[in-house]
Amino acid sequence: MSSTNLNTYNEWIENTQTEKYKDWQMNVKFDVKEDTERAPSYSHDTLFHETVEDYAMDMTTIPTEDVKRIATATKENEMFAPCMVGTLESQYLKMQVNIAGASKILDVGTFTGMSALAMAEGIATREGKVVTLEFDEKTADVAEQNFRDSKVADKIEVLRGRADDNMKLLLDNGEKFDIIFIDADKEGYINYYELAMSGLLADNGFIMVDNTLSALVYKDEDERTKKLHEFNQHVRRDKRVNQVVVTAREGITIIRPVSAFLH
Repeated sequence: MSSTNLNTYNEWIENTQTEKYKDWQMNVKFDVKEDTERAPSYSHDTLFHETVEDYAMDMTTIPTEDVKRIATATKENEMFAPCMVGTLESQYLKMQVNIAGASKILDVGTFTGMSALAMAEGIATREGKVVTLEFDEKTADVAEQNFRDSKVADKIEVLRGRADDNMKLLLDNGEKFDIIFIDADKEGYINYYELAMSGLLADNGFIMVDNTLSALVYKDEDERTKKLHEFNQHVRRDKRVNQVVVTAREGITIIRPVSAFLH
């Protein structure tokens, strides 16, 4: 930064930002909080003002025609569209897969297929694969049709049935995954996480878990609120991993074994 720019920057800090941030609180945590029965009370049903998310989507690469087709098919089949990961998260997942150079991904909770397809689009190798798990037969039918209509159909495999049963089967078969994305029934998150950590996750892999900040935005009386908070605390207590909660959409937690950080 040149001396002129530095002076301008310092003037900007002094003239506009100092007053704005006079009540600023430290954004670095120094201690681990004690566990609580429930997450803090939060009176909103979203993490963001509408303008923020709309602006973020406007500044994000438009999804492919295949991803758009899933959005349309979800509406046409009268599925619950808010369950789709949407523009921001689908692109986020695609980028994570591509940046990591991941070639084998486990998607726990298919819905109509947007997350699996986006991650398949992020795979840079021809032999890469996404294995996606879906319990509901009708939902799986819609997802499989979406995959067949896509350019990455050969990179996606759907396994039907209970997610935990399929994860145990994959574990018994010695399968390992570079990325495991958990976005299924919230009551099962701890179980899915422990199965992932029991040998399904590759040594240098990482886990992504969706909706973790819905511990705040779901209604207090919703049992899923409590289950998500219990999951968040479960991961925080787990000395095997490092984790970060990303405030995108309804919260995405990225979890990686401590062993991956050792030099």
